[in-house]
Amino acid sequence: MTTSKIKRQNNIFVLKQKIKEAEGVLTLKFSPVKSATLSFEPGQFALVSFLDNRAAGKIRAYSISSVPQDKFLALTIKKLGAFSSALHNLKIGERMNISFPAGNFYPQESMKNIVFLAGGIGITPFYSIIKDWANRGLLSRNKITLFYSSKTKKEIIFFKELNKIADPSPNFKVIYLLTREKTKDKRIKKFSRLNVKTIKKQLKILKGKYFFICGPIEFVNDLWKELKKNGVKENFIKTEAFY
Repeated sequence: MTTSKIKRQNNIFVLKQKIKEAEGVLTLKFSPVKSATLSFEPGQFALVSFLDNRAAGKIRAYSISSVPQDKFLALTIKKLGAFSSALHNLKIGERMNISFPAGNFYPQESMKNIVFLAGGIGITPFYSIIKDWANRGLLSRNKITLFYSSKTKKEIIFFKELNKIADPSPNFKVIYLLTREKTKDKRIKKFSRLNVKTIKKQLKILKGKYFFICGPIEFVNDLWKELKKNGVKENFIKTEAFY
C-alpha cells in the first residue's frame, strides 16, 4: 500500500487553500508547519481540533480527501454544525491540530471487484481511494463501481473529477442518484433512493463483490441490512457512518 512523502515531526498544520466543492461543502488544504512525516492509506480519517477555545475544545474526525501523492493534506467538509462551521470560517494561514491518520476503511489491492455506496459527504474517502488507484494504474486490473446518492445535482461533490477518471477507464463506473430533483444531465439517470434493487439491476450478481458503505448512519444501516438479506456475507461488507 502507498504512503505519502510528507515528513512530519508534529501535528500542527497551516491552512493554505479553501475550495468550494458543492453547496455547503469546502475542501481545506493544509501543509505541515515544519518538516514532517505523514503516512496514510486513502480512505483513512484524521482527528481535527483547534489550537484555541473555538468549538469548546472538541475534536472531530474527518476523512482525508487528498492522496498520498499530494504534498498537502486535504479535508473535504460539509457545514453541518458548530464545529464544521468554525472550520469553514478558518482564514488562510491559521493553524490547526491534525492527528496521525487512522481507520481501516479501504480495500485491499487483492479485491478485484469492489462496490462503493456513498451518501452525500460520504463520497470523501472513496474519492481519495479512486484517485489513488487511478494514479497507480490499479484500475487496469481492479473493477470499481461507485453508487453515489445526493439530494440535488448542486450537492454532488467531485462531479467533474470523478467523471474525468471514469471516462477513460472501463473498470471504473459511476452511477449517480438524486433524491430531490430531476436533471437533464445525461450522466444522471437515477432519481430515487439508493437500494439493493437498484444495485442488483446494475451489478446483476452481488456474490463475490466487496461492498463499502459510507454516509449518514441511517443510509449505512439500511444498505447494510439490505445487502445481508440478499445474501452478501458480513465479511464482504465494510461500513463507515457520519453522525
